[in-house]
Amino acid sequence: MPATIPTIYSTLLLTILLFLGLISFLRGSIRDRTTDALFNVDQLTDDRLLMQVRDHFQQRAYKVMEIDPERDVAILLGQVRPSIFLAVFLTILAAIGLTCFGLVLGVLIPDLENLWLWLIAASPIAGWFYWRGVPREQKVSLQLLPDGKLKVRAHKDEIAELQRSLNLEKIE
Repeated sequence: MPATIPTIYSTLLLTILLFLGLISFLRGSIRDRTTDALFNVDQLTDDRLLMQVRDHFQQRAYKVMEIDPERDVAILLGQVRPSIFLAVFLTILAAIGLTCFGLVLGVLIPDLENLWLWLIAASPIAGWFYWRGVPREQKVSLQLLPDGKLKVRAHKDEIAELQRSLNLEKIE
């Protein structure tokens, strides 16, 4: 069944929209995802909790930068490292997206039939973009509240890891 012009143009439009989604996904992969969380820590003494939190963040290469004893706030600083898996995954997604875009353009403009081969060569730019954009210093703010709660302001993955490793109960 021969391809009709409306079919080709609608496929091109969908491919362009998917490609724009890929670009949005790439930009989102390096976006700052700092958030607040509140944990119930009634079952732990202050000293034991502070030791556990300190050990957790030392294992994750965070260093104490500032302590405010009046407000019971500690600020830690660490380096967020890029994920090799995510860099490879984004490169593969870009290769697939660019291949589809090149194939649609090759059908639409027959002189460009092998364009997809050249577009695949540009896919490592996605991994490079992610790898270059992710490494940055990350702040973690810890505040021990008087009513047996711990307030944490950090990257959402750090909060999830802290909750998992210390088995803390999160308050919604």
